[in-house]
Amino acid sequence: MPTSSHFHELLFELSNEDRYIILQTLKTRDLNVTNIARELSLTTQESSRHLNRLAEHGLIEKIIRGEYTLTEYGALVLRQAEGLLFASSNRDYYQTHKIPSLPTRFISRLCELDESRMVSDVMVVFALIERIIDEAEEYIWRLTDRYNMMSLPKLEAATERGVEFRLMQTKHFQFPPDWPGVGVILKEARLRGVFDVRTSSEANLFIAMNEKEVAVLGFPMDDNQFDYRGFSSSDPDFHLWCRDLFEYYWAKSLPVN
Repeated sequence: MPTSSHFHELLFELSNEDRYIILQTLKTRDLNVTNIARELSLTTQESSRHLNRLAEHGLIEKIIRGEYTLTEYGALVLRQAEGLLFASSNRDYYQTHKIPSLPTRFISRLCELDESRMVSDVMVVFALIERIIDEAEEYIWRLTDRYNMMSLPKLEAATERGVEFRLMQTKHFQFPPDWPGVGVILKEARLRGVFDVRTSSEANLFIAMNEKEVAVLGFPMDDNQFDYRGFSSSDPDFHLWCRDLFEYYWAKSLPVN
């Protein structure tokens, strides 16, 4: 695929840390040269040089008051760059994990995951899941490769208070050893329509969320091994990305009798 010389020039401008910070700063408010210099601890001459370069590439523009503001193009570029920032900030994680074959619309929205924290302790993950089950008022959605026996009593209590529970099983779903089957409470919840189970032949992610928070979004290991470690957040954009992805797989999944 041919590339534009403007693209490489753009990457060069973004590669400079001071210029990138200037763009991030102008995202929240307009500033003049003096204030930019003060914000970044630069000389006025350095700030002016950076601002001129950014303006030449159409990322910012000077307005009547002598202040600089992001252009619409600059705001778009900055938003797209935040997806790369998220990936690079979590480089160690993505060196051992992979993003499945997701539709382009999800890959292009990776910037929506930037307001999250990495949870690398599985026990912390399980504690977060139990908390979102306790706090759920509308729904609990889980995409997983197995039941968590420890959380079943809390799930039962949630369905009894009317919380909708969607369980989506991966194609490699496994029942725990000596699995007795769901208890009476969850069976009744299925009859009431608040507990729905489906299986997906495509999904290979771990998601546990309620209507307020995502306890964890976990990507598979390089060898396709399921992993419960991942990212956690109550940020609205992060939550929406996970909700949209869950619903994407849910719409293509098959009911489990």
